[in-house]
Amino acid sequence: MVRSFDPFIYQNIFHEYELDITQGEIDLVYMLLKDLSVNNLQHSDSNVKTSYKDIDILDTPGLSNLKKQITDILKTHNLRLNNNWGQLYNKDNEHKVHNHPFSTCSGIIYLDPNEASPTIFYDRDFKTYVHAFKKNQLLLFPSYIPHEVSRLNSNEKRLVISFNTDERI
Repeated sequence: MVRSFDPFIYQNIFHEYELDITQGEIDLVYMLLKDLSVNNLQHSDSNVKTSYKDIDILDTPGLSNLKKQITDILKTHNLRLNNNWGQLYNKDNEHKVHNHPFSTCSGIIYLDPNEASPTIFYDRDFKTYVHAFKKNQLLLFPSYIPHEVSRLNSNEKRLVISFNTDERI
């Protein structure tokens, strides 16, 4: 099922997709991230465990089913998967306001737990749209939209995979 919507009412179309993600795939992402160092991003706008600099996480053999679901969805938007990474947030982690330059659309795959801190998006007037964490959901959005994850007040183990795209040629 897909739901397309514009949270800011002027041509910033977001798309939600329900994904078929197994517990084994979620466990694999946890395993891949658990021993990584904190703040592995290129910029110091985050203090989460991430595979950003290390691997394109969806290239992991145990995630081929999930990667196929994503690439099939992207084809319907004439997009191709670019870089992708896992992120694990715990108490006091945050990811400050940022966007994804040099990308057409970006995606967040919400893996675990069932409920976790939301992603907050901002329009050009800094009005907010708060997108609730929905397990096994992909949110696809324009890469230029600023967004963040506020500081977590509890150890909720917020697990996501994020990615960027390019237009298909």
